[in-house]
Amino acid sequence: MATRVTPGDRVTTAGQHAGMERSIAISRPTVGSERLYSSIVSTAPGDRTRIHHHGDCETSIYIVSGAARYTWGPTGVEHEMAAAAGDFVYIPAGEVHVEENVSPGEPLVVVLTRNCPDSHVVYVDGGPDGAEDVPAPC
Repeated sequence: MATRVTPGDRVTTAGQHAGMERSIAISRPTVGSERLYSSIVSTAPGDRTRIHHHGDCETSIYIVSGAARYTWGPTGVEHEMAAAAGDFVYIPAGEVHVEENVSPGEPLVVVLTRNCPDSHVVYVDGGPDGAEDVPAPC
């Protein structure tokens, strides 16, 4: 059965940190998806994720507005690239990485899609395991 998800139907939660917000449209809890997750993610100016990966999930990111810096590699910081509005970024499954909003005054807004039904995040930076993070509903 086809399903339309309006902005009012999305489930909005904190993301990996206080400066990130997820507006989840497609996931197992929202529409019963078995292999797809899509959300709009906003990251506050100057904020960034912890070093992490997404397990077996590939990630596609379309930058709607703002400017980002992505780092990746065995420890998550060996390589880097800039990306801006209109760009797509592909993160392979298991790729250790960091996403940063490099703008001092504009939110980074992206459409994020993964080939898994949730917002699966595995931290690898030696910090807290995420147990105290505000949980996403999927």
